[in-house]
Amino acid sequence: MPQLIVPGSWHYATSGNVRLELQAANLRELLEAFVRSHPKASYRLYSPAGELLSYHIFVVDGTQVPRATPPDEVELTQGSRVEIIPPLVGG
Repeated sequence: MPQLIVPGSWHYATSGNVRLELQAANLRELLEAFVRSHPKASYRLYSPAGELLSYHIFVVDGTQVPRATPPDEVELTQGSRVEIIPPLVGG
């Protein structure tokens, strides 16, 4: 199964898990499976209207996914490793 690695700061919404294995064929399915299994994390990824927030960076198997790429076009394999990089703020 693809492995999803979420930011450590999301630990409260994931019961302390930052590495999760979820069944999915593409990035959209992986994110939806993540939110179904950890509903408290939904607001971190999706707007109140249900749209994927555009400011996260997704890295699949070491390669950054271009922001313009729809998540359902990002194919995953059983051994894929997907990382969510949250926006960095500060000065």
